[in-house]
Amino acid sequence: MTLVSDILVPLDGSREALKGLGVATWLGARLGARVHVLNAGEPLPEGQALARLGVPEPYRPRVEVHQTRGAAADTILAAAEGYRAGLVVMTARGESAAAGTADAAQIVGHVTREVIERSRAPVLVLPPVYEEALPWRSALVPLSGEARTDESLTLALHLAHALNVRVAIAHVADTEGGEAGGRYADELHHEFAQSLNELVARACPLCSAEERSRIEAFHLAQGDIAEEIERLIGRVNASVLVVGWHGDFMVGHAQVLKMLIRRIRCPLLLVKPQPREPFRLKVGEAFG
Repeated sequence: MTLVSDILVPLDGSREALKGLGVATWLGARLGARVHVLNAGEPLPEGQALARLGVPEPYRPRVEVHQTRGAAADTILAAAEGYRAGLVVMTARGESAAAGTADAAQIVGHVTREVIERSRAPVLVLPPVYEEALPWRSALVPLSGEARTDESLTLALHLAHALNVRVAIAHVADTEGGEAGGRYADELHHEFAQSLNELVARACPLCSAEERSRIEAFHLAQGDIAEEIERLIGRVNASVLVVGWHGDFMVGHAQVLKMLIRRIRCPLLLVKPQPREPFRLKVGEAFG
């Protein structure tokens, strides 16, 4: 089974948005995936459309261009569904950042925010200070201990196996709760250190032994979550940060996510829990 067969890259004609092409085409080549370039604008012949978007000549044979009309976020989400994209690659901001508008003060533009909140597919977000470093060598996966968001480890290990990437797992206990919070953090760290194998098995029950063997380190830290993750990114020289989240950019640990997007230079792969099929108990003739 192909891990990711289609990758979607929305472009709006800005140089900022073009930053996603390098990593998208690299992933496409390594994973054997088609790379779809999407633009919401006046349709043009393919060559002219790619030129208008500023796509460099070397990339043009490696992408399929699609043009559509409509609200940007809606067209991106519809295209992701229509092309069965296993991954969406986009910059945190696009045209608004390049134009120097009021939106440029926002870390994540309104289109990107809407896409990452609504997309069923994982989204690879390139932060404003992104620095391209290919090929990827290592991935950092912060785990909270919450089973649903820790599903991000499954995707991280699948990708790591396919891309020959090392994986480091991290858990950061937030000590903002004062003395009580510190005691809780110590207890939680003790539990995590003792049950790493159980944690990995629960987070990625469908991963093979070869995929799990990609895990090379497990880091425990206490303190400000964003600061500790940023420090660990440097320590393991992470090429990508893989983050599980619930998809609401205004609540909970989304504040940590905003700080990371503002400060780090590697891309963030945002992974939401997969919807679970409701359990239905069928009763009928067998009980009649």
